[in-house]
Amino acid sequence: MLDLRLDTFLSLCETRNYTKTANLINITQPAVTQHIKYLEGYYETKLLYYDEKRRLHLTEHGKLLRAYAQTVKADSTIIERMLKAPADHPDELKLGTLTTTGESLVPHMIAEYLNKYPDKKVSMYLGESDDLLQQLKTGRIQFCIIDTYCPPTEYESYELFEADTICICSPAHPLAGKTVDFEELNDYRLIFRENDTNSHRNLRGILHTHNQDINNFRTYVEIGTVTSIQQMVMENTGISFVYHFIAQKNLDNGSLSQIYIRNFSSHAMFNFVWLRNSFFESANRQFLDVCKEMLPSCFPE
Repeated sequence: MLDLRLDTFLSLCETRNYTKTANLINITQPAVTQHIKYLEGYYETKLLYYDEKRRLHLTEHGKLLRAYAQTVKADSTIIERMLKAPADHPDELKLGTLTTTGESLVPHMIAEYLNKYPDKKVSMYLGESDDLLQQLKTGRIQFCIIDTYCPPTEYESYELFEADTICICSPAHPLAGKTVDFEELNDYRLIFRENDTNSHRNLRGILHTHNQDINNFRTYVEIGTVTSIQQMVMENTGISFVYHFIAQKNLDNGSLSQIYIRNFSSHAMFNFVWLRNSFFESANRQFLDVCKEMLPSCFPE
């Protein structure tokens, strides 16, 4: 259970406003001020300051305390859940990942982990990077696998693998197996995941890097999952940009083809992330070690 004053501090870190914090955690504004002053007195350091526009910021020591408090709060939630479980309840590992990896690599990782630790119980949650990092802070999950940078002051982050983005199409598509200029793709329908997803943001970044935009294409389809995207591409509905590892199986069996683009290269690093100094670091590393053992077979040279 987290000290109430640290909980107040964490809420203030989120809102950056004393009044909003008071309303959020249902105490008075003077009580919020008192809690912060107590912490600053206890640690003998300034935790927050106002800039010239009266915007509230964390000091470096404030950032350090926030990272500590976030980890303690998350670990407390997980431990409380464990203590309330029946004595014969198997140890449960809760992890989060993107839909991209949740529909492809991570189920294989879980299978390998359970082969090695058969008495464990595993729950996997899918979401976007920001949502998964928030779930780390609330203690809903212990670690996540995402393609986002995480500041080392708050997170332990280990590089798992680098993924290339490629352009895929049906084997019946006119450009299947050909090398083309980016502009030649504009004559075709583009298929991609819906707005407010990592995949959508990554696609826009790739297109903008090459002076392109979604609206440059003849038309487009927004759809919910990577599996659905591949199915539509197989049926020659359009083309899409996906991570190579997602399409590898369908490329190998001839269900999909690749369109090669001149002067095109796009890479992303997938990271294994948990809160810094977590009590559950040892358990997280067990899963990380399994991932490291199996990944070479997923990405052969």
